[in-house]
Amino acid sequence: MNRSSNFKNIVLIGMSGSGKSAVGKYIAEKLNLEFIDTDEMIVDKTGQSINNIFKLYGEKYFRALEQDIIEKTIKKEGAVISTGGGVVLNKRNIEILKKKGMIFLLQASIDSIVANIESSPANKEERPLLKDAINLRKRIEEIYKKRRDLYISNSDIVVNVDHKTMEAIGDEIIYIFKQHTSCSKN
Repeated sequence: MNRSSNFKNIVLIGMSGSGKSAVGKYIAEKLNLEFIDTDEMIVDKTGQSINNIFKLYGEKYFRALEQDIIEKTIKKEGAVISTGGGVVLNKRNIEILKKKGMIFLLQASIDSIVANIESSPANKEERPLLKDAINLRKRIEEIYKKRRDLYISNSDIVVNVDHKTMEAIGDEIIYIFKQHTSCSKN
């Protein structure tokens, strides 16, 4: 890890469909921490779905809302924060999250992402950048190609999630987080 800090939060980044929300809820429950889903906070704040926000106001407006929500999370300590897939598109978001958070990238293969989205209750219809995709796999590949370097360069730890249960992924993150937070206390 390139930075040393007194980590207070666990932050999950990665592609839509990589399991951030499910893994985040698991970790928060296991560690008795607050769970924050930035997309859910945007929906709560606006009273509108993410799709509706994109449709009515556009992605730029959504990204401004996302930054506002992330700025509010910096006040939190002892939280697991699940971010939207595009959080890395705004450098300021990552700067804010890194102030108190250890950033974990949930790295999934395109096959895993496609399978997760196709089987998820929040399927592609609820994901604005995938909603109108004629070829889901191709659209995911396009988005991933644009974001891959940002995900990797902005994460402290990369966790491969392919062929692992949610519990295994969560337990791995918990173990790593505890190792780093106990080291910072010495």
